[in-house]
Amino acid sequence: MKIVISMLASILCLMLVTTANAQTAANQTAAAAKVTSEPVALVTDKMEAPATSSDAVKVKAEINPVSKRLTVRTDVPGPVRVEINDDEGRPVMTKDMISGDKAANIDVSRLPTGFYIVRCTSGERSGVRRVHLGQ
Repeated sequence: MKIVISMLASILCLMLVTTANAQTAANQTAAAAKVTSEPVALVTDKMEAPATSSDAVKVKAEINPVSKRLTVRTDVPGPVRVEINDDEGRPVMTKDMISGDKAANIDVSRLPTGFYIVRCTSGERSGVRRVHLGQ
């Protein structure tokens, strides 16, 4: 009888230790999985200041479906990197605007029909615009 009680006590202790270890691992996983996000500034057709940041680059994108060219304009007088990303966020095209450029004309005739994100970055400032390429 003493052996059975001793075995039950050992099993109970083992279960408590296993449960405690599992709880500790779960807490560590939850702590590591905390997600932080920064606000994203999306600029409208009217070139209004974004609600989340007054420092965002204002972006205007015009599509000429006849010539399959995308014209991108910003409010930044200095150099700007224009990046076109597909609907999954992968960069598909990049163009650098030098200081003094008023617009970037980008040939998008080889890109498949669909939605794209145009991201313009100048130093620490950036802005985005969603466009649809297609017929």
